Amino acid sequence: MELASEDLDRARRGDPAAQRRFVEIYQARVFAICAALGAGDAEDLAQETLLRALTRLRSFDAAGPARLGTFVLRIARHLCIDRARSMRVRMASDAVVEPATDDAADRRLAASEDAERIRRAVLALPDDQRAAIVMVTWGELDYAEIAAIEDVPIGTVRSRIARARDALRTALADREETSRAG
Repeated sequence: MELASEDLDRARRGDPAAQRRFVEIYQARVFAICAALGAGDAEDLAQETLLRALTRLRSFDAAGPARLGTFVLRIARHLCIDRARSMRVRMASDAVVEPATDDAADRRLAASEDAERIRRAVLALPDDQRAAIVMVTWGELDYAEIAAIEDVPIGTVRSRIARARDALRTALADREETSRAG
């Protein structure tokens, strides 16, 4: 869903209702991208992204080829990557897990451990690959939209996603082998 052109014009002029509509439309996708890119507090990053986007709406060319969603997610992507680089975010040490006491708890624990393994594998990817795989998987963007956000040819996006998928497959398979052996 995109912001209607009349709402865009009103948001550019500072209309609070139009700006709220802007936030309502883009906040979930922005939050998902910020959370998946793992550059710190996703809520803070999403809020900062939306504020920057609102202040930069006047520079968005609605007549151009880029969609407003692409414009907003480009801001989110750059903000997250900049934050990750400046903070030198790295994965936290392994958490201590209490033993499960029943089958339901075992399933929840296994699911949370799987989610954590995936999160760590995604965070270990190089920035360009992580951004591409996050945008296609959690941002639900197509390759052309990602190319516009990244300002690279579509073939570069395809390569980044392919390399990211290969790296994730390898990392998750290696961890699966390690957990079976341990």
